[in-house]
Amino acid sequence: MSRNTQHMVAAVIGAVFLVAGVLKAWDPAGFALDIQNYRVPFLPWIDGALLALYLPWLEIVCGVALIARIGYRGALAISAVLLVAFLAAMASTRLRGLDISCGCFGHGTHRGFWAELIEDAVMLAVVLWLLRADLRPLSPVIKSTGP
Repeated sequence: MSRNTQHMVAAVIGAVFLVAGVLKAWDPAGFALDIQNYRVPFLPWIDGALLALYLPWLEIVCGVALIARIGYRGALAISAVLLVAFLAAMASTRLRGLDISCGCFGHGTHRGFWAELIEDAVMLAVVLWLLRADLRPLSPVIKSTGP
């Protein structure tokens, strides 16, 4: 696939992260409630509230970096880690019988477990593909013609 296509795909993923981050940053208290609804035993309320304050800004920075291609590989790597964490958190709610709003695009948005899971899984696959496509040798390979 061409570099221009990769850039456009990265910009779309970046826009998704940017919009999701802005919507969460707009209402950190609502996002803190969404985080608390996951009922993660090792995440007390204060840590969830801090996560609700900082996570949206990390998503915004990653989104802008993917769109502008500044710190591109790092933004892809962080985006992949975030998506794995989101998938694990959502899967854990299903395993525990919880039907909650994921908080992905702001407080109270609930598109259903499978829609959210598939969306994040596809985004993770695309981010991993972009990361793999960008991991090219930093210098050309010089072939030896003999002794």
